[in-house]
Amino acid sequence: MTNPEHAARTTPIVQRQNLQRGTLLGTAKTIAIGALGGFGFAAFGLPLPWLSGPAFAVAAVALAGQRLNVAPAVRTLTLIFLGATMGAAVKPETLETLQQWPLSLAGLGVAVFAMMIASQVYLVRIHGFESTTAKLAAVPGALPYVLALAEADARADVRRVAIVQTLRLSCLLMVVPGLFWLLGVGNAAAPAIADTTVAPMALGFDAARDLAILFAVAGVAGWISIRISLPAGALFGPMIAGAFLYGSGLITADLPDWLMLPGFVVIGAMVGAHFDGTDPRLFASTVVAGVLSLCVGSAAALAVAAPISAVLGLSLPQVWLAYAPGGVETMSIMALALGFDAAYVAGHHAVRFLGLGLLVPFWLGRPPADREVAPDRPRP
Repeated sequence: MTNPEHAARTTPIVQRQNLQRGTLLGTAKTIAIGALGGFGFAAFGLPLPWLSGPAFAVAAVALAGQRLNVAPAVRTLTLIFLGATMGAAVKPETLETLQQWPLSLAGLGVAVFAMMIASQVYLVRIHGFESTTAKLAAVPGALPYVLALAEADARADVRRVAIVQTLRLSCLLMVVPGLFWLLGVGNAAAPAIADTTVAPMALGFDAARDLAILFAVAGVAGWISIRISLPAGALFGPMIAGAFLYGSGLITADLPDWLMLPGFVVIGAMVGAHFDGTDPRLFASTVVAGVLSLCVGSAAALAVAAPISAVLGLSLPQVWLAYAPGGVETMSIMALALGFDAAYVAGHHAVRFLGLGLLVPFWLGRPPADREVAPDRPRP
């Protein structure tokens, strides 16, 4: 006969084990679908297939009703890994560009206000969004933070905010590489990463030693950054560590391009998995507003990026990527994949993320303490 007390103790353990097993299986399925999307995009010769292909494939399957996810541990390890590779792109001469950042960051502030105001006005006047919903949907990036604020504000339609924000992130990842490819934008580093014929290469002892040091230090930096709650710490802590190691010349080994492809697949799959559980009918009714508001915000960012890039003598696409209304991790990794200065782009998105944390509650019209708690509402 089963002991009721023993059953009561063991049931939560079994439930946790089943949940973990389900999460791992879901992660494996999601990444497998993403890899197939990468192979498909590669077969057709599309740009950055291992980043855009997984996002497109996973989003399509999620919208079809499949439950997809990427386990938090896999997400964290992938961001630590890619953060280290971003830091490895920093060379001693790269640090000389830091003197250009103050004016560029000032332009970022102007771009953020321009994007938010233009997108909010567009959503209210053209698509009839309620003002608070439009304001939250217009915030460029900071998706988890924005959704948390939407959940806490009874005036906001959380589902529409989530769809518009997720569409913005996904469309930038799926569309921008192709647009840049058509325009011939990107430097010589990008084709190697996007090339479908990239094959593993043997690493010499010195290179293997340098990479072991890089990932060991990056792992420690990522752990510390997460513990102290640094924004996007799993990405930025390792990036800073890698930038120090390479910028100081302590290690010099070049990362083989093929090494970054698995990380790109996981990131693309993560972006596509944001559509998990989305109501297809609500998605269809919101997709036009989301895509066109992205165009409005992107145009506002371009209008500010153009004079800043001209004054500083920087690449316009690179400055635009630093200002574009996307997520911190996605836009930074896209810059790396396209061969731009990933540290420049990542630094600007980090500053914007911090600034939005202070700005958004006042952008909504009331301080957080005065905001009502919304009743339970269905998520997309």
